[in-house]
Amino acid sequence: ILEELEIVSSDIRDPYMMNKISTNCNCILHLAALIAIPYSYAAPYQYIETNVLGTCNILQSAIENSVEMVLHTSTSEVYGTAEFVPITEDHKLHGQSPYSASKIAADQLALSFFNSYNLPVGIIRPFNTYGPRQSARAVIPSIIIQLLESPKVSLGDLLPTRDFNYVSDTVSGFIAAMKNDKSIGEVI
Repeated sequence: ILEELEIVSSDIRDPYMMNKISTNCNCILHLAALIAIPYSYAAPYQYIETNVLGTCNILQSAIENSVEMVLHTSTSEVYGTAEFVPITEDHKLHGQSPYSASKIAADQLALSFFNSYNLPVGIIRPFNTYGPRQSARAVIPSIIIQLLESPKVSLGDLLPTRDFNYVSDTVSGFIAAMKNDKSIGEVI
């Protein structure tokens, strides 16, 4: 499948470029976003501009260019603090930060394009992906760095539980969703 992918660097906030790069495109795997939660408190406008308006640019371009499918990437952050575990797709959405609110808005916008324009859209919500080249700020790299520097690891609150998904498993999930029409109009 790698030989069928084209990776393009551009700015999702630029509707002209989104339209241009989605021409003759079968499927858009939309992973572009501003993601650092703490920075979203300092720059909420940039998160809305990138995560919501950028998503709108992708969706509009997909309609204009008859793209066969858009797979929009969401985040576990849209659920906020878990009201039950394991969290399922039925968990209520709760914007606890400007970042999570921007992702909720982008998700809802994507679903609205499915409902209003019959645009084939699926939403995938990966939880805690880890692997090579991950930011050192993430949990697993942070633990590894601490272990390399000291025999003591500081984790903070030990009550929350998390599932971790290796990057190749997350990629396999994206590919499976992309190839399966049952993901259209769904949140996975």
